[in-house]
Amino acid sequence: MDASFSSRDGQGYHHNGGGDDADSLPAVPIRGHPEIRARMEACADIQRQAVDHALENGKTAAFTLIKALYPSLRAQHPDLHAVWARSAVRAGAAVVHSFRNRRRKGKTQLQKPEIRRPFVCVRRDLLRIEWDSETLTITIPVSPWDPDPIVLTFRPHHKHRRLLDEWKAGRARMGEPTLTARSLSIPLKFPDPIPYKPEGVIGIDSNEGSLTAFVASTGEIREIDTSHVGKVNRDHLRREIKGTRGKRNPKAKKKIASKHRRIRREKTENFWHHLALALIAWAIGMKSALALEDLKGMKERIGKGKSRRMRQRPLNFWSIMTFHRIPVHKARFYGVPSILVNPQNTSRACPACGRVVDRLRGPVRACPCGVRMGRHVAAAASIARGGVEFLEGSGLRSRGRWATLVAGPLASG
Repeated sequence: MDASFSSRDGQGYHHNGGGDDADSLPAVPIRGHPEIRARMEACADIQRQAVDHALENGKTAAFTLIKALYPSLRAQHPDLHAVWARSAVRAGAAVVHSFRNRRRKGKTQLQKPEIRRPFVCVRRDLLRIEWDSETLTITIPVSPWDPDPIVLTFRPHHKHRRLLDEWKAGRARMGEPTLTARSLSIPLKFPDPIPYKPEGVIGIDSNEGSLTAFVASTGEIREIDTSHVGKVNRDHLRREIKGTRGKRNPKAKKKIASKHRRIRREKTENFWHHLALALIAWAIGMKSALALEDLKGMKERIGKGKSRRMRQRPLNFWSIMTFHRIPVHKARFYGVPSILVNPQNTSRACPACGRVVDRLRGPVRACPCGVRMGRHVAAAASIARGGVEFLEGSGLRSRGRWATLVAGPLASG
């Protein structure tokens, strides 16, 4: 469980914990601080040198880059703290790793990464952080044994003071702060709550326009309409196409497209966040585990043999992988056990006898054993049954896994 505090442009203090929305309050402006700006300009130069050296020599390990560049960097920046120089080289190595991954996946056509906002991860032992229940004071030395270090003062919102109180009491761990010319982010890591021992399983089947939930212990069925997500995605795709039509400037087209993609992503994620919280509250009230399909690699399986356009558009409108990511994260945050079940034959298998039909026709699934129900309800019941079998460790369809790593036994109460 992570919580990060950051001061951006003097606008405020942001907190992100458990996927919740960010809050803000007035804080000390960092953008106008001359010492930080001067040090970040030096770190930006070091970071660019590290990126160039890594790409030219094919060496991306941070230790190798520090060993090769450190003597020349000390000569170029004699007044810079050695920790700042090493952190800037480490940041350059991280940029190269991220750039190579993006290029391998085809997400960029650039030959060299563009460092638009240089950053450094400041070692925790380099800073002195003090919290007196009202004011957070951060002291950053510029050089070794600095007699006049940089001192930043923050007055966090009362909603965030409890997190700092937990850290001061020793119930949270502080990670490496990340510093840029305009912001300072400090991560706080809280231990995950131990999931309770589930008394039942709620199976959730993800469909293109709805979710179907089935409670294994009571047989309760809930149909949840999620067509709003597809409507939002289609609406903003239409606006993106209309807005970029006739534009010859590629920068203008990119700006308009990025705007609508960002709005589309924010709207869909907001919808999924609210729905996930409702499911988590339902599971906590029934003291049940959530069972979802393990859809990793779904695009490759569904799109096999189809054109790129036919493969991408339905799945992008659906955005179901975004939904699966959010409840798993929130379940970990609230201590709800969550299970990922093997999705094979969940719609074609009978939830009562396990018989698998070769092909489904129509919205109703009828089995020779006498069970007759909608195909989405049958899939949700099969997922719930797979979750129960995973907990019991029996059955052919018990091949599943915990969505989040469970450290130690489940809580008995």
